[in-house]
Amino acid sequence: MTGLLLVFILCAAVFTSCGTPAGNDITKAPTSEVSEPTEKPEKFPNRPNADRNTGKKKELAEGDVAPEFSVILLDGTTFRMSDHDEGTVLLNFWATWCGPCVKEMPDLQKLANDGIEGFTVCCLSVSDPITDVKQFCSQSSYSESLFSTAAGTSIGDYYPSDYIPYTLLIKDGVIKKIYVGSRTYQDYRKDVDSVLGK
Repeated sequence: MTGLLLVFILCAAVFTSCGTPAGNDITKAPTSEVSEPTEKPEKFPNRPNADRNTGKKKELAEGDVAPEFSVILLDGTTFRMSDHDEGTVLLNFWATWCGPCVKEMPDLQKLANDGIEGFTVCCLSVSDPITDVKQFCSQSSYSESLFSTAAGTSIGDYYPSDYIPYTLLIKDGVIKKIYVGSRTYQDYRKDVDSVLGK
């Protein structure tokens, strides 16, 4: 009995030291190391960037890539142009002292209130300090999630215009339409629906 037990123990030792039973052709799969996630590749690697002050500053045209920039909106959230490269943005440059700009603000607010999926309105003052923009919004009950200022930044250098309001309709990171001067809600809504294929 002891001899049989000893044979059993020796066989078990040989079996476990090989790692696989005899006659089976098995290769242990290599263990993969966990790697750090890589950054999402940029959709437009040569995109002008107002935050870094890089890339060509030029008058923009339909078909151009919208230059990168980021701003803190009045509600404390960050608007970054590249975050909307899979969506549609109506980007408006204005000022509190500009009559036509102020006149179209209710239309821009109405457009934002429509809740169109994947669509965002962003209004940047070209010269007002953030306190003046905040006061303007609170006096007129405009949503703080739409407004900030480009004053004191390089954004205006990458979105140059001699006139305001200056508005760009951007889809998937590319400028589809440029407006110089004010428009109505109907004008904007028709073009937004058109680029969205509605």
